[in-house]
Amino acid sequence: MFHLFSHCWSWLQAIQEPIRKVTLLVMGLDNAGKTSVIMDIQKALAGEVLPGAQPGQTRLRVDRFEVTLVELPGAQRSRSAWRSHYSEAHGLLFVLDSSDLARMEEARKVLSRVLSHPDISGKPILLLANKQDAATALLPCELIERLSLERLVNEN
Repeated sequence: MFHLFSHCWSWLQAIQEPIRKVTLLVMGLDNAGKTSVIMDIQKALAGEVLPGAQPGQTRLRVDRFEVTLVELPGAQRSRSAWRSHYSEAHGLLFVLDSSDLARMEEARKVLSRVLSHPDISGKPILLLANKQDAATALLPCELIERLSLERLVNEN
């Protein structure tokens, strides 16, 4: 009987725990693979996909979290609108095409602008080097150098 009561109590506590809402911005240059990364996250987390997401958003329930992934368009003309999302974000996922050597400098400048924005200060950011399976993909140490990551992190 005590065992049954114990399970009921645990269940009651679990349903009373508040669900935390978390918003993550998924950003990067166009064709970096942001949409593919979001689809891979959905599969890997095996979370429940929640209805009611706006265009460009994916909502997932993972444990006691309701996670909204906001995919920001990476085309140059669209990037100025990114900053309107910064204040609502709990963290950032910057997707980088590690095989696109011709755009590495552009990616560095964009990342630098993002990191220097005051609404980003103190928020966690994950730099995801996508397309590592490509023959021309840079190694992690090469990406760190090309993007001047140490300098960017220390400045911001």
